[in-house]
Amino acid sequence: MHPSTASLLVAAGLSLLALCACGSEDSSDPVGAGGGGAGAQGGGPPAGAACSEPTPVPCEDEVFQQMNLQATVARGEISNEQDGAGFRSFVDATAGGAFASDPDAYVYARFTDAGLEKVEISDEASLLSMEWDIAFRRYVLRINSGHSGPSCVMAARLPGTPDYDALTEVPGAPRLRSDEYFTESCELIPDGSGLESPATALSGYWTYPDPGCVKMTGLVYVLRLADSRRLKLTVTHFYNEQTQAQCQETGRVPMEGTGAANLQLRWAFLP
Repeated sequence: MHPSTASLLVAAGLSLLALCACGSEDSSDPVGAGGGGAGAQGGGPPAGAACSEPTPVPCEDEVFQQMNLQATVARGEISNEQDGAGFRSFVDATAGGAFASDPDAYVYARFTDAGLEKVEISDEASLLSMEWDIAFRRYVLRINSGHSGPSCVMAARLPGTPDYDALTEVPGAPRLRSDEYFTESCELIPDGSGLESPATALSGYWTYPDPGCVKMTGLVYVLRLADSRRLKLTVTHFYNEQTQAQCQETGRVPMEGTGAANLQLRWAFLP
């Protein structure tokens, strides 16, 4: 085990014998049940919480090394603007640049009633923390479950091309999945882009044609948080407005001035 992570485990006093099950969800789970507050304010887990205790991250050493996790807190910031009943969130996921020799950490965040809120935590500490829901670095998005973290945040890709704006409730019973992108023998499962990126639960939000640019697929996801709240989410931009439009139309982007890894996502809680 990574020595720093081991010390954090001792400090956290985690008991591996008294943990909740936060793995893959059976499709019979009543989607939309439960609820409670959006944030991580005190008072214990809300009634109907999906999980309330951290569970060990499988293949932790391999996750730390192969995902190039850092012991520092990311510099990237998050801002929000109202978007109907939800939010458009802007995330600086540049992580020091595409070819940085010393890359920055992931930007960690939680979904709250006031918008997407940054959680000041390092990659190393994220493997022990239930305080975050989603993490961003360049084009990779992680959710706090499975190989990404000890919580039970899960995601389901909705079939077809649903209209994000028309989606006002969770449709049917989508099969939610945790972030599992290593095999049982701890080998990385790539997403098929050719960039050796991990096949995270949200990796389908983009494609890499030819290759040429990070093109948005327009997929809509339903996420279930650890407190059982549900939300809809779609990623609309990896680049700035002009470059993303060019990418979507031509599959190519200019060499410079693209605003790469300044992500925009739309999301809203669902009843």
